[in-house]
Amino acid sequence: MNTSKCNEASRLHIFIRVLGTTAVMFLMLVSIADCVSFAAIPNLGSNNVSNLNKSDEAIKAYDKAIEINPHNSTAWDNKGKILGQLGKYDEAIKVYDKAIEINPQDSKAWNNKGLALYKLNKFDEAIKAFDKAIEFNPQYSKAWYSKGIVLYKSNKFNEAITAYDKAIEINPQNSDAWYNKAVTLNDLNKYEEALKAYDKAIETNPQNMYVWTNKGATLGQLGKSDEAIKAYDKAIETNPLNSVAWYNKAVTLDNLNKSDEAIKAYDKRFKLPPTQKPGTIKVLYLNGLNKSSL
Repeated sequence: MNTSKCNEASRLHIFIRVLGTTAVMFLMLVSIADCVSFAAIPNLGSNNVSNLNKSDEAIKAYDKAIEINPHNSTAWDNKGKILGQLGKYDEAIKVYDKAIEINPQDSKAWNNKGLALYKLNKFDEAIKAFDKAIEFNPQYSKAWYSKGIVLYKSNKFNEAITAYDKAIEINPQNSDAWYNKAVTLNDLNKYEEALKAYDKAIETNPQNMYVWTNKGATLGQLGKSDEAIKAYDKAIETNPLNSVAWYNKAVTLDNLNKSDEAIKAYDKRFKLPPTQKPGTIKVLYLNGLNKSSL
């Protein structure tokens, strides 16, 4: 999945940190767990069908394919993806079940069913679906990654790391898995290990501003303020509209008593759209299973 496609607001995570004797607002990015999406829909018959922008037309096309061949599990699976993109998760699950009835070993259908169950907050059922996907295709990196996401959301951090590690073992270039592993390690207060995982994510995708921003936050938690500022600068270089990086840089400069520089960074931050009220812990906007980028 290309994390650049995921709305920035979907990953902002704001909370209070106590640095020294001063409580300040400290912003981090929540795991991209909330940016998972259905697998991209492959071509069905012609490019014209695959490129349809209107979901209802796409559904009609898949319905026609199913009418012609009711045992076309791919058509059922693809219809489920469209329904998922529309937020119709219950309907999508029924359609995936039909695909699975036709082909019980369809690992992609099992994975997509798991994602739909995840969006309905049915985490235990989602994990079972991912396990079925893995059972039929143990090398299915996306299923391991999806399982890690739901385990993370279930606060099963160590199990999530195991799943991410498996996804990485299969596909060492999976920047998102490295990133989510780092976020999870950070939540376990394993900051040095988290930094190593962030560096691997950067190695595979150096243009991901979220990784740079989170790396800066973790460096700040370790008291490595100068290195944190460099990481925030990289995040800003990648996207000058990254309000989180500007704010974190300002807070860090302020704590270094570099008031003039801090004010400039604060000014940059507050000229950008607001992110969230201080002191809250909330994901702003879940831009989940409505993109076809996984």
